[in-house]
Amino acid sequence: MINSKIKFYLVIPLFFFQFKGYTDKITLGLNTGFNFSTIVNSNTSDQFNNGRGFLPGLAFGLNTEYLIRDDYSLLFEINYSTKGFTINQTGVRVKSFYKYFEIPFRLKYYSSKQFAIEVGPYIGIAFREYLKNNITKSKVYGNIGSNYDDKLKPLDIGAQGGISYNQNSFSLGIYISYGILNIRPAGGFGSSVRNLSTQVRFNYIFSKLKSNEKSF
Repeated sequence: MINSKIKFYLVIPLFFFQFKGYTDKITLGLNTGFNFSTIVNSNTSDQFNNGRGFLPGLAFGLNTEYLIRDDYSLLFEINYSTKGFTINQTGVRVKSFYKYFEIPFRLKYYSSKQFAIEVGPYIGIAFREYLKNNITKSKVYGNIGSNYDDKLKPLDIGAQGGISYNQNSFSLGIYISYGILNIRPAGGFGSSVRNLSTQVRFNYIFSKLKSNEKSF
């Protein structure tokens, strides 16, 4: 079986090749930032809800933006993202990490030359899960599967929205993502577990694709 990271890097050339023949209305960029993630769940005890907190994590990837008209554009991204949550269990701080490859699609509306509003769906593909506490510091890996037991499910689908400040080749954005799929229907301290995260992200546009072909 091909390693998950190798699969991610194999996707990168396909990400660029798909734009062959397009106009110079398309830009390519890199993004990096931080996720502050937790979960939204049901049927849990008050003790669990009171002890639950946000988990900081890294996010980075590639993005492209296609300008539809002066005020509107479409964004497509391929990102590596860390999600999860923290919880206090009898004085021990446990961190639950979920690793995803995420593919967001967003419609971007420029309310002014610098500021924009972005909204759209995302698809997340889980490839790793583990727990870590503040006592032993060791990682305890979990399983990812689609059968009905206490495993992290391989697919996460949700909505993402945010605002961004854009200046020349740089932009800074704040985004909120909310999962609509139950990622642990057979466990995870509740009958319904969904991802919730806030992301602060920096984006740099490094290339504008050009073509001699006529645009339609």
